[in-house]
Amino acid sequence: MSSRSISIEEAIEQLRLIESQIKQLQSAATEAELRLAQLSSVESALSRLEKGSSDVLIPLDSNATVIVAGTVKPLDKVIVHAGLNVFVEVDLGRALNIVREERASVSKLLDTYSRELAKLTQYYNALQSAIQQALASSMQQGYGRR
Repeated sequence: MSSRSISIEEAIEQLRLIESQIKQLQSAATEAELRLAQLSSVESALSRLEKGSSDVLIPLDSNATVIVAGTVKPLDKVIVHAGLNVFVEVDLGRALNIVREERASVSKLLDTYSRELAKLTQYYNALQSAIQQALASSMQQGYGRR
C-alpha cells in the first residue's frame, strides 16, 4: 500500500475531526464514570439496607431537592429496572448480581474508551507536530527564496 501525502489544509481538517472525536470520547468516559459511581452507591445501599433500617432519607426526585424520612423493612425483594421502562421484582441477591454485572460492563466500556482516547490523543499529538514541522519548513523555504 502506498502512502499518500496530504496537504497542510487536509491535515488541519483531520486534526479538527480528531479533536471532535476526542471530546466525544471524553464525554462518554465521564458519563461512564458517573454511572460507575451510581452503581457503587446502589450496591452499597442495598448491602447496608439488607436488614432494614429505621432511619433513612428518601429523595423524591433525582436532584434530591425534596427528601422524606422513612423506614425500610428488611429487604427480601427489590424492584429493578430491566430496560425499556420495564421493572421486575427480584430477590436481594439477584438485585446485587444485576448491579455488579452492570458495573463490570460499564467498567469494561470505560476501559475501552480510555484505550481509544489514548490512541486518538497520541495520533492527534503526532499529527499536530507534523503540521507544525511542515509549517516551519514551509516558512523557511519561503525565506530562503528571498
